[in-house]
Amino acid sequence: MLKTLQEKLVNLLSKKWLHHLVILYVGGLFLLCAGLHIGNEMCLETEAAFWKSLVTTPEPETCAICSNSRGPTFHAPCLLDLSTGNLAELAIYEPSCRYSGELSENQSLDHSVITFTANGDPMFIDRLKDIQRCVTYLPGEKGEPMDPEHYCRNCRAILARAATTGYVLLDLYHLDEIEAYPIEEGAEYNIRIYSVSVTCDIENNYLTVTNIGHLLTC
Repeated sequence: MLKTLQEKLVNLLSKKWLHHLVILYVGGLFLLCAGLHIGNEMCLETEAAFWKSLVTTPEPETCAICSNSRGPTFHAPCLLDLSTGNLAELAIYEPSCRYSGELSENQSLDHSVITFTANGDPMFIDRLKDIQRCVTYLPGEKGEPMDPEHYCRNCRAILARAATTGYVLLDLYHLDEIEAYPIEEGAEYNIRIYSVSVTCDIENNYLTVTNIGHLLTC
């Protein structure tokens, strides 16, 4: 019985089509391993180049974050486009006319506003009695990588920890205590009187960033 099985196995291995099949399988496995190795090397090189640029790129005269022209006037969380340095405050409430970065003591809760960020992304602000929120829509793609030339080295270090997409969320209420948060599907953050959430519309390929305010309840 064992001898018969051995003879059948030898006959099977002697067939040309099986030789070709084995060669194709081995060749395919080799190409797969080579491709994975090359891809891993490319990723490592890209990552190394990114970290090198953070260190070697000269600092700008004015950092887009900690020395922006508006100063520390952001009460609400901000969206930062990493490639351009453009900031968009997810503002809901009326600012104070006397104190920079603070809110007015008198808030009207009876209107909605449609505006746009510096990048042209739509932003909808509802300042109503039942809800106070700011909603904006971002492209669903990964986005352009961070361009270090817009930021000082201290801010680069802060951003690098949260730069998973083309945007990050920033808390700039205190410029000596800047906090950065990744913009990712399903993310939820509580920042002082604000709750920020990120959802994804796969069909239309965009991210929805919603900032809910909790200052006034009627």
